[in-house]
Amino acid sequence: ALPEGKRISLDPPAPDAGWDVQIEQGRFDEDLDSVRIGHAFPTDTVEFVTYAHPFGQEGPPSESGDRGGMDDLGPLAGKVEQRVAQPIEAPDTSEMVLRAIGATYLSDEERAQRRVFHGLWTDSDLESVPGGTARAALDLGVWDHHSFDEDPLTDPLDRIEAMLRRGDVSVALDELGPGDDRPRAVLLRGETLEMLGRFDEAIETLAPLRDDLMAGRLDSAPDVTAGARATWIHARLTGENDKAYQTMVTSLTEAHQKLDRFYWPAIVAEAWLLESKGNAQESTQAAMQSLAMSPSAADAWALLGLRAVRGFAADNALGVADRLDRLERRMSDRESHSPIGDLVAARMYLRLNDPELAERRVERVLARYPRHREALALRCAVAATRYDFDLLEEHLSAFDQISPGHPLALFEAGSALSERRQYADAARYLNRTVDRMPTWAEPLVELGLMEVQAARDVIAKDVLTRAVALDPFHTRAINSLALVEGLLAEFVTLESEHFIVRYKPGVDEILAREMIVELEAMHDVVVERMGHVPGRKTLMELMPDHAWFSVRITGMPQIHTVAAATGPIIAMETPKIGKRHTGVYDWLRVARHEYTHTVTLDRTGNRIPLWFTEAAAVEMELAPRDYNTVQMLANALATNTLFDLEEIDLGFIRPEKPSDRSQAYAQANWMWRYIDKTWGNDKNLEMMDRFARGERIPRVLDEMFGITQREFMEGFRAYAWEDAKTWGLFPVPSMRALRLEETQADPVMSAALSDELRRFAREASRATVTQQAIERPGFKLVAASPDLVDFWSEVYPDHPDVLKLRVDAMMTERFGEPAIEDAPLLEAYASARPTDPMPHRFLARLYLKSDDPGQAVKHLEYLDDREVYSPAYSVALARRYAERGAYDKALGAAERATRIAPFDGDYRELAATVALQAQNYASALRHVEALVTLEPTIEQHQRRLEALRTLMDRADAG
Repeated sequence: ALPEGKRISLDPPAPDAGWDVQIEQGRFDEDLDSVRIGHAFPTDTVEFVTYAHPFGQEGPPSESGDRGGMDDLGPLAGKVEQRVAQPIEAPDTSEMVLRAIGATYLSDEERAQRRVFHGLWTDSDLESVPGGTARAALDLGVWDHHSFDEDPLTDPLDRIEAMLRRGDVSVALDELGPGDDRPRAVLLRGETLEMLGRFDEAIETLAPLRDDLMAGRLDSAPDVTAGARATWIHARLTGENDKAYQTMVTSLTEAHQKLDRFYWPAIVAEAWLLESKGNAQESTQAAMQSLAMSPSAADAWALLGLRAVRGFAADNALGVADRLDRLERRMSDRESHSPIGDLVAARMYLRLNDPELAERRVERVLARYPRHREALALRCAVAATRYDFDLLEEHLSAFDQISPGHPLALFEAGSALSERRQYADAARYLNRTVDRMPTWAEPLVELGLMEVQAARDVIAKDVLTRAVALDPFHTRAINSLALVEGLLAEFVTLESEHFIVRYKPGVDEILAREMIVELEAMHDVVVERMGHVPGRKTLMELMPDHAWFSVRITGMPQIHTVAAATGPIIAMETPKIGKRHTGVYDWLRVARHEYTHTVTLDRTGNRIPLWFTEAAAVEMELAPRDYNTVQMLANALATNTLFDLEEIDLGFIRPEKPSDRSQAYAQANWMWRYIDKTWGNDKNLEMMDRFARGERIPRVLDEMFGITQREFMEGFRAYAWEDAKTWGLFPVPSMRALRLEETQADPVMSAALSDELRRFAREASRATVTQQAIERPGFKLVAASPDLVDFWSEVYPDHPDVLKLRVDAMMTERFGEPAIEDAPLLEAYASARPTDPMPHRFLARLYLKSDDPGQAVKHLEYLDDREVYSPAYSVALARRYAERGAYDKALGAAERATRIAPFDGDYRELAATVALQAQNYASALRHVEALVTLEPTIEQHQRRLEALRTLMDRADAG
């Protein structure tokens, strides 16, 4: 039943253990004699996976390399929108609406009118309802529908609103005239005046309607909705937000709850109002509520699209754009595209740092509506994201010609630059925005939050104070203002050649003083490897708890990590244990990661791809991968789920499954090492210089290496397989191959397996493109019995899977506690699978309890190298080194313990003791002073401090 030419291939899990099973030309050969079953790490049964067609039912791309009618969008030949839209469906239509439409007391004409209003119309409804076609076109965003000009029954205000929405603002103003004082007419007149940059006239026009709303003089849902929208514009133009916001919310709620429970436009207006205050949850709920009452409400879909853009849900944003296209085509005979949907998609591509695809969407809107204000403003954002400032100024000038003095285009450009952390340029355009309309809170909020990220706290405080005065309901602005005020009022600083450490006075000073010394040595290591010294001192902020840290980075009190760099700032949560803290960690390793961001961001002018700066940062942690990371990468490699270069940034930003973010970090670094090994480390640095010039990955790969992104990934996967073989996770033959061999040797089990394979072949041949009925069927193989393990051990004595089976059997026999005579087996497994820490943990414990505890050292070193969150191994190493008289090594291990848990008195005491043994009195003094601060009631610490100072004075005198 598969379509002609359909092919389903089962990609091999490893180059030397391939699947030979495939479906071609709609048939599956039932002769399975040639089928070889390899392994599919790390599951326990052999699996086949069928894959749906990559383009669903729509077929392959056209010859132009494009899809869905995108081949008419200009000169970007070969640039394909590869991200697949996630289908977005409307909520179920409200039962209340359905009952209202089906009420038996209604006439046919009244029923048709209700269907048109709720977007549930048929073609005959549009023909029978006077002006119904234009009304439906307005709801769908089809502003150039012929009904606006040709249907004499079209409501004149619908015709004028369509003009306004498509950008024919001056014509709309002429059509309105001065005499119509109906609320909707007043609103439209005010909107046109604002778009034309005639702000004083807009304020004067809207003020009476705003006053009527504030005084409660509007008594119908449409009038209240028009009054609320007018009040919103009036507040933006005058800065009068305090009482206006609460009145708007209350009035809109009353409009759709009391005045007319079916008036869904009031709910859409409320949704957008909530969105403007950053209230994502309630605005989304309101949008969904309105769609349950009118699934054709394009403005409600647009809000859901914007929410997806702000949440980096690219597939959902494109799904909304696709849904809007389908809605538009309800009223069109051609394959038209929704301008609202195209602008949602354009915003998503801008966030994904893909200005080419964003431009295609914007230009498609402008080809249809050349004077569309939002599209013209987004065209400026595209130029800004390309860092083409001459073109940006041209576009801004073009915008000013039709909307003189209006700040929208400047705001979109400044916001796009802020998104890319182009701090100086973003500040320039956002300040120009504020100068044009100082009463508009949103640019001030954007500017203030950006200044927080740029470490210009005095400026940020001033800007955010103004923003909150205009908009006292914006959560991120309020949080960030409180943070900046606290930083400026309560925190103090220490300064060195390359760093400023800022901290809150108290016990955090212990760590701050240690950081300022350690950071300079760290600086030397990072800048030597990255080939660049930042042009300014880096501000290291030691935040007293997780909430402080989170607000510093995001403006909200919760974030998933403990440290982050914005370029000039590195903020770190203090490594502590407690309700308000995330826990202890090796702050120096984390700081080295974050400082690498600072260096690479500075080297590239903040124009480095996210995955590339993370790749460099992980490299500079100077630590081996832990076993969880190794297993995760091996699984992604074996199951063909590595990110490609189009996907990997979203793995950081919006992970779809719990492992995505961790995989993105690890895989990015793996790709860094691939570049390093294949072309040399200097090429990684040269790539950064190209990023600094605004070049993007496709061009960089082409000009430096002569390859495409696809060819890069093919080469990387080949490298990855070779590298992964050294991890001991892909032995040859695989455990499945060994089990299969034994299964085939058993006549009964072999026959059963053959039957299962034939059953699968028959079912697979009957599957359609979209059916998943045969996804991941399992084929049982013979179990690994003790006798088989013994046999395999003789034939493959160094096989890691066989050794692991022997270790598991030993652990079962020993109830999880191996004995010293088991050490050779554990050593053998550790050698065969060098990435697994398990044997090292047991060997360390065994040797520590043996007659020769020194043998534990190499295993403790292995474990300590991979540990970030516990000082246990460092402490054990310090004691072992000290026992052997290796006091310098002992001090290094003890110092690392105090880096991970800097406020633990026991570790400080250990470090002080070892420092005295090493005759490093300065280090001993530092740790004893820390003890005095941490445990001020213990008098012994003060006596030790005095004794140590006396000892140091004698040493200096001698």
